[in-house]
Amino acid sequence: MVSRDCFFFVMGDALICWDFKNHKQYQLSAEHAKRLVSIVYDRTCNDSNDTLLKDLKHCKVVVDATRDESTWGWDILSRIFHLGTKDVALENQPNNAHEWATQYLEHCTDVLSETTPTETLGPNGHGIQLPTSNTTDEFDRILRQRATVRTFHHSPIPMEELGRILQQTLGFVDGRTLSSAEGGVEQFAKRRSSPSAGGLNATEGYVYVANVEGVEPGVYLYDPHMHQLHWRNQLAPRLGDLLSGQHFANDIPAGLFLTSRFDKLWWKYEHSRAYRMALVEVGHVAQTFQLAATASGMNTWLTGALNECSIEALLELENASEQVLFFVGCGYSDGSAIPDCLKSLLKNN
Repeated sequence: MVSRDCFFFVMGDALICWDFKNHKQYQLSAEHAKRLVSIVYDRTCNDSNDTLLKDLKHCKVVVDATRDESTWGWDILSRIFHLGTKDVALENQPNNAHEWATQYLEHCTDVLSETTPTETLGPNGHGIQLPTSNTTDEFDRILRQRATVRTFHHSPIPMEELGRILQQTLGFVDGRTLSSAEGGVEQFAKRRSSPSAGGLNATEGYVYVANVEGVEPGVYLYDPHMHQLHWRNQLAPRLGDLLSGQHFANDIPAGLFLTSRFDKLWWKYEHSRAYRMALVEVGHVAQTFQLAATASGMNTWLTGALNECSIEALLELENASEQVLFFVGCGYSDGSAIPDCLKSLLKNN
C-alpha cells in the first residue's frame, strides 16, 4: 500500500514525493513513478525480486500495512499540515544553554543580513486621528507589564497563585443558559474567560510543576470542572529537551502544555477549516494565562517549538484525537528577555 503519510507534486520536470510525517522528500524517476501507479491500481506489491518496489519500500513510500484511517476526523489537508509541522527535528538540537545561545546568535546574524520586511503604513496625513487615552487603569497596567522573558529566579510559586492562574485561564467562569429546543447541549454549557470555537472548550491544560509550594514536582492534568490537579508523570530531567533545546527554560518553576481535543471539534465541525480554530483557541488561552500570571506579579515565556512525541509520552496522551500544540511558562524574574547564556556570549563577542 502507498503510505498515507506521503503526497506528490510536480516541480519542474520531476515528480516529488513528500513524506510529510518523517519530513523527507524524494524525487521519483519515471520508472519508480510508473511502478507506484501500478501499485495504486493493481495492488501488486509482493514481488521480492522487484528492485523498484524495494526502493519504494526502503523509502517508506510503499508500506506493508496501513494504519486505521478513522483516527483523523477531518480531510487530508489538515492532516498534512499537522503532521508536516509536528516533531520537526533540528539538525543539531542544542544540548545545553551555551549551544542554544551560539546557534541562536548565528541564526540572528544570518537573518539580519537580509533586507527587513516593510511595515504596513497608511499615506501620511490622510488618516483619521483617533483620541489617545490618558487614563491608566489596572488592565492597562497588566497589558503594559506583560512581556516575554527568558530568565527566571529559583523562587517558588505559591500554590494559591498557581490555582488562581489556572482558574482564570482554564476554569469555568459561569454557565450558559441552553435550551434543548435551540440545540443546546448541557455538556457544553460551561464557559471560560477565553473564547472557544463552538463553545466546545476543546483546549486542555497539562500543568508543569517544578517549583510550586505544596505541590510535588511533576506533570498534572488540570480538571476545570473540579478545579483539581491529577498526577500524570514525573518531570523530564530538563525542560529544554522537550522544547527543541531551549535550555534557558530549565529554570521555569511552572508552566502549561496546551493540547487540543480534535475529537470535540470533529464532532461539530466536519471540515478541516476548524483546525484553524484549534490553533486560534489555544492562542487565546495562552494569552489569558500570560495576563493572569502578569497580574500575579510574575513574568511569562511561551513557545511552539516542541518535541511533540516526547511530550505526548510525558502527558500520557492516549490517541491521535488529542494533540499538544503549545507551551507557556511563568515565574518570578528580573524581566530580562535575553537569557544569561546569550548575555555571556554577546559580552565575549
